[in-house]
Amino acid sequence: MTGDGADAAPIRTERWPDPACRIGFEDGTALVRAVNDPFEAVFGPATVGEPVAAAMADLGVTPVSADGFDAVLSGDGPVRVRNEGRTPADGGAKRYLVRVVPPEPDSEAVLAFVPLPEEGDDGSVDIDVDHVASVVSHDLRNPLDVATARLRAGRETGDDGHFQRVAAAHDRMERIIRDVLTLARGRDVVDPDETVALDAVAEAAWETVETADATLAVDGSLPTTTADADRVGRLFENLFRNSVEHGSPGPDEATESTDRVTVRVGPLPDGRTGFYVEDDGPGIPETDRERVFEPGYSTDDHGTGLGLSIVARIAALHGWSIEVGESTSGGARFEVTGIEPDTP
Repeated sequence: MTGDGADAAPIRTERWPDPACRIGFEDGTALVRAVNDPFEAVFGPATVGEPVAAAMADLGVTPVSADGFDAVLSGDGPVRVRNEGRTPADGGAKRYLVRVVPPEPDSEAVLAFVPLPEEGDDGSVDIDVDHVASVVSHDLRNPLDVATARLRAGRETGDDGHFQRVAAAHDRMERIIRDVLTLARGRDVVDPDETVALDAVAEAAWETVETADATLAVDGSLPTTTADADRVGRLFENLFRNSVEHGSPGPDEATESTDRVTVRVGPLPDGRTGFYVEDDGPGIPETDRERVFEPGYSTDDHGTGLGLSIVARIAALHGWSIEVGESTSGGARFEVTGIEPDTP
């Protein structure tokens, strides 16, 4: 992420609906190049040429985590910040998720500030359409730009590899659109009116997910309950996809590795009615477990940050609860409770 950016075309931020700060790198330090109008309206004018961390501190943009802006600038994923300089009445939210676009910048990039909903007195976070729309506007921008650039290159060179990247970008945009529709439609999207065998739904959902070399183990019978089979299938799909994508070796890791993720599904112990989905991957740090269900939160630069939000949404609309913890092997474990089994 170094370079002076002298020969690079500036990244345009005028069309971004939320605050955005264009940055460049000099001697390994991220410097402010420009900000868009929404940024100035929410945080105030930033000093061009000033180091990003110092500029944000001057504006009262305070990172929630100790890593601060160093985490997002080094590519470790998005960070949450609080807007201490102004109040929501001044035109901005109090909390933002900050991510760098593109995820692996060279000489220039953009810090995108996505507003987060405020937590209630009970610690809960509402999912609202405006917030999801903000997340999606940023998440769609990246694959759209990729598709545009690759289409142009493919037309100029005739290389089929470029068109394959266009198709992949379109697939990603379609997934984002499906996710946001599930979140935005609320109760209209769930109709729990049929008797559903959850173990059968889980096994069918596994067949629809790109599982690579992962394996599924079903440890016992899951409850049969009244539910919306299609949406419960989506719940399982997203949990499986989360385990596979975060637990399996990445594309740049050694291909000869035998450490492939195993996903396990089973009924809850101790007489509790419900089920769990767990894996033997790296797990979710305890400090992040309260955040994984927030729309837009993802540790994967290629993730939408909506998958687990949809899981929580579908569970809640069925009257169920979901919690995340640690599996016996140190991976992630999701437990769904509050399920009322159908009796013969």
